[in-house]
Amino acid sequence: MPSIDADTPLPSSEGITETSSSPASPVNRQRTPSVSITPPSGRTRGESHGLTSAIGNIRLSDTNGRATLSPEPRRSRNGTPRRRRSSTGAVEQHDVADEELPDDAFHSPEFQGAFRDAKQLMSNIQSVLGSSNIHEAHESTMGKLHEDAGRLAAFEYPATRTVGFVGDSGVGKSSLLNSLLDTKGLARTSNNGEACTCVVTEYHYHSRDTLDIRVNLFSIEELQDQLGRLLQVYRTFELHRDEITDAAERQDMEANAKVAKDTFQAMFRGRLTDEAFLIRESYGDVLDRLTRWAADARPSPLRTWTGLSPQVCSNILMALSSEPASRDSPATWPYIRSINRGLILVDLPGLRDLNSARRIITERYLLECNEIFAICNIGRAATDEGVHQVFDLADRARLSNVGIVCTRSDDIDPEESIRDWPGRRARHIEQLLEYIETTNKEIEELKADIEDYEAADLSEHERRELAECREDLRQASIRKQNYDFELKEYLITTRNRIIIDSLTNTYAGRVTDSRAFCVSNTIYWQNRTARKSEAERYLHLSGILQVRKHCISIVANSQRRIATQYMKDQIPALLADIELWVQSGARTASEERREALCQTLDSVERRLRKDFASRAFCRLARGYNEDFTEYVYNSSYSAFCRNFGDYCTPAIGSRNWNEEAMDEMVSDLGGPWEEMCGSLRERQSSMLENADEFADMAIEKLEEHDSVDSLTQALEHRQSIFLAAIEKVNDDFENSLRVLRIESLSGLRSSIFGKAMEPFYNKCNAEFGRGCDARRKAIIRGALSDEDLFTKLMRSLKDSFRASSEATQAKIQEATVEYLRVIEERFDLVRGENVARESEQDPDFRLRVDQVARAGRETMQRVHQVI
Repeated sequence: MPSIDADTPLPSSEGITETSSSPASPVNRQRTPSVSITPPSGRTRGESHGLTSAIGNIRLSDTNGRATLSPEPRRSRNGTPRRRRSSTGAVEQHDVADEELPDDAFHSPEFQGAFRDAKQLMSNIQSVLGSSNIHEAHESTMGKLHEDAGRLAAFEYPATRTVGFVGDSGVGKSSLLNSLLDTKGLARTSNNGEACTCVVTEYHYHSRDTLDIRVNLFSIEELQDQLGRLLQVYRTFELHRDEITDAAERQDMEANAKVAKDTFQAMFRGRLTDEAFLIRESYGDVLDRLTRWAADARPSPLRTWTGLSPQVCSNILMALSSEPASRDSPATWPYIRSINRGLILVDLPGLRDLNSARRIITERYLLECNEIFAICNIGRAATDEGVHQVFDLADRARLSNVGIVCTRSDDIDPEESIRDWPGRRARHIEQLLEYIETTNKEIEELKADIEDYEAADLSEHERRELAECREDLRQASIRKQNYDFELKEYLITTRNRIIIDSLTNTYAGRVTDSRAFCVSNTIYWQNRTARKSEAERYLHLSGILQVRKHCISIVANSQRRIATQYMKDQIPALLADIELWVQSGARTASEERREALCQTLDSVERRLRKDFASRAFCRLARGYNEDFTEYVYNSSYSAFCRNFGDYCTPAIGSRNWNEEAMDEMVSDLGGPWEEMCGSLRERQSSMLENADEFADMAIEKLEEHDSVDSLTQALEHRQSIFLAAIEKVNDDFENSLRVLRIESLSGLRSSIFGKAMEPFYNKCNAEFGRGCDARRKAIIRGALSDEDLFTKLMRSLKDSFRASSEATQAKIQEATVEYLRVIEERFDLVRGENVARESEQDPDFRLRVDQVARAGRETMQRVHQVI
């Protein structure tokens, strides 16, 4: 693969002034639619994947990271590069798996050690349960236990988080993603300022050595809608260009018309030979023809490539998500909704992208991200309009998860820095430059001396002097390398600190030091394959390792919660099941006592099924919808009448009409919405309490019998797993409400209100000439005074809420059915004759199973003390 300059420096347009901040201490002295790809992890080390495992659980969506994580090895703090050869002669390079992990409870050695012990226990139990052929019998209970042990032995963290990277064209988003993924050239980069990110591209991390691509396309209806918007923009400018007198308006409309024309050419190369028909024929006829062409050219609805090498994957991805190099063939990107790959890191078009479809999808996508990074060139960080737009969106959508990554941190000149940073910092830079100049002179003198020696016949004394000169040259070269690095490090870290301080002041209260980074993809790739001892300090200076570490930390809390449940409930539940199987074959209870216990089990099971069929579980969605109607839907009508019916736009000032129109309505509905959420939480809490009480009742009934400790333990752990599943459903519902509130009560272009107003904005944009301003305002006033607009908006809101509440109801019922099924199976371990006969078949095997279950209890007691 040819070398790619990841960060071609651009001229800085922002001077850097003296600040009171001191240099940061170095870490180490020494569209539109979307596409998904799964890059491979780094090398594996048995069970230990270190950083690559952690990356595997971030959303680049399907995660498949390993479970155990390696602590960071101790590193030398000596600034002098050390020469070291491996026994095989191969150069030891930096390994992503060795990078420092986040300093949190999940990544602590104690927690990881406990998790490793728990997984090893499951592997041991799986081996013992498979040491007899009993598990191979058809519908064998031991077969199910053996399968469960295998599933727990192969447990992986399923938690994922999505990190969105958004910024203007040419700021280095794709280069940054390549560095974070440690796969050069995977995402296409450009040095000419053209947009490479034509589609939303998700990078899903996984542990295989090959890559997969999965492409999801727009439907024909969605394509027709996009074509209609583009055609209207193009026709409006071409038909009315002579009537547009405002220079700024003309410039904007011309740029938008060019995007429409370029998109048509990309989609219909070979067919769009006569562009004049786009305005010569009627709008409806042209749109029908374009839609037919799109239907003919549209690829199959779902395309998948698997087992790709990085180079092949990069080539396919370039063809899918970017403009083709050849102008003679149609592009694929206009038809693509998304490309999926394994963390999810998401490469997003900028919010200032002239293609409205790409811009709207980016806006909508950001609402779903767990973390958002605005990407910009460090030379324009404080004034970058793309960054401002990301934070404006975050403010309107009430998002607090936005950070900044400044690229090209290496693009800094020492002479300019001396002028920009007078005083102590300038003097330090001058001193380092003097050291470098002095060392360079020393090196040149030594090289000259060596040439003189090598050109003559030498005495023994002169040969010793030659050897001394060569050693002096080696030492001087090392000093030169260290001075060069120290200067680069000082310049970069000082400027990074200044820029981060400036950003935290500019976006005070919205971004903190922990979410602001400065990186150099150039430094990263220049040193990525160098000798590890020489490369480490440069890789740290690149800033890439710090961003990668931050991305991993995003998912740590959810991973810890899932891993804790695995160790506290799932493994003990299996151990209890195994003990029930052993006891079933031991026949320690009399037949009368066993019969009484079976009758109790039957009674408890009937009671559980009856309780979980109650209104609290079967009619939850109806209660949610009643709360919505009471608190929000009924309040909304009066809010609309107060604010929209007599709405009149001010005469001056820049504006977001969506926000202006909705401002008072949002204020009026804020309280009712919070009241509704409070009522919903009460219903959820009541439902959880009921579920807990139902399960407690079952356990209390069983405790009336002797020798049922294993059974009650099994039920307690299954109860915890069930309640956790219900809480997860509730959390998902609350998150869906968060997004629904943004969609309903904000002026975003992708909001319900924004979509409803779009036809009216299109009408305004078609007005030109004398009196056009008054006609445009009349169109907006008429729209905002139209009760039908509000009715449609509220119907859409109500339908979205109902769909979400009914989906939540279905998930709760699914979890309940699964819980009852599991309880039935646990009871069958006691009351089933087949289980007892199976357990009696091989006494030696039953003894081994009993022993490993007891040992497992002891192991898990130690694990629980840690977690």
